[in-house]
Amino acid sequence: MTAGSLRTQTLRWLHIHGIAVSKRLGQHFLIDEMVLERILDHAHITSTDVVLEIGPGVGTLTRALAQRAKRVIAIEKDARLFEALQSEIGADPRLTILRGDALRIDWPLCTKLVANLPYGISSPAIFKFLDGKIPIAVLMLQREFAGRLAAPVGTKDYGRLTVMVDYMGTVDLLEEIRRKCFYPEPAVDSALVRVTRRKTPAFTLADPALFAKLVAALFGQRRKKVRTPLAAFIQQQGLAPHRLQGVLDRIPWLDRRAEELSPPELAQMANTVHEELLQ
Repeated sequence: MTAGSLRTQTLRWLHIHGIAVSKRLGQHFLIDEMVLERILDHAHITSTDVVLEIGPGVGTLTRALAQRAKRVIAIEKDARLFEALQSEIGADPRLTILRGDALRIDWPLCTKLVANLPYGISSPAIFKFLDGKIPIAVLMLQREFAGRLAAPVGTKDYGRLTVMVDYMGTVDLLEEIRRKCFYPEPAVDSALVRVTRRKTPAFTLADPALFAKLVAALFGQRRKKVRTPLAAFIQQQGLAPHRLQGVLDRIPWLDRRAEELSPPELAQMANTVHEELLQ
C-alpha cells in the first residue's frame, strides 16, 4: 500500500464519519505506509505484547499493532473519533478503545507504549510513562523536542528536559520523519524515538522535588554561571543568609554554566543543598 492510498483512506474515513480535524487537539494522522511499518519494527511488536496507544486517531496504527500484538489498548480523548473507532473496530477482541484524557486516567499495565503523540502533550506523557511501570515506549514526537530529549551535555539542545528524563530513562533517536507523512501536514518535521525506563534511577536524589526545582532554576538562567542562580535558589528555600557562603563553598562548579553540568553533577549539587537545609 502506498502513502497516497493511505492518505486517501484517511480522508475517506474522516468524511464517512463526518469528522473535521481538530487543531486544538493537535491531530496529525500518519499517512505513510512505510513509516507505519518501521514504527512496528522499531517497537519489536510480538504476539506476546500488550500495547498501549495514546491518541489512536483514525485507527491506522491501532489496526497495524493489533495484527502483531496479543492485545492493544488505545486511549482516545476526542469523542468523535472514539465513537467512530468503537463502531468500526470496537468488536475486535484484540482491541480495547478507552474514552478519556491519557494524562488524567490511570494507564493499564502493558508491555509497551507505542504512539503518535499530539505535540502538546509530549512532555507530560513522557514523564507519566517514566513514573509508571511500562518498560519501553516508541513515540512519534516533534523533531526539535526529540532532539532535546537526547541532547549531549554542553549542546544548545541540552536542558531541563534532558536532565529530568535521564534520571529515569534512556533515549534513542531512531529516525526523522518528514512532515509530508502526516495529514494534515504539520508545520515541522517529526522524529521517532525509543524511551526505555531504567530499572533503577541513574543517580541518587535525596529530595527529587528539590532537584526538579533546582534544575528549573539553573536552566532558567542557563547562560549565567551557576553561582548567581544557585545562590538565589538557596535563599528562596529559607536558608539563613549567614550560612549561604558555607553551602557555596561545598559546590565545585560555581564558575560553570548549567548547560555544562551533567545530570549526576546537578544531582550532587541538589543533594548538597538538601543536606544544608536539614541542618
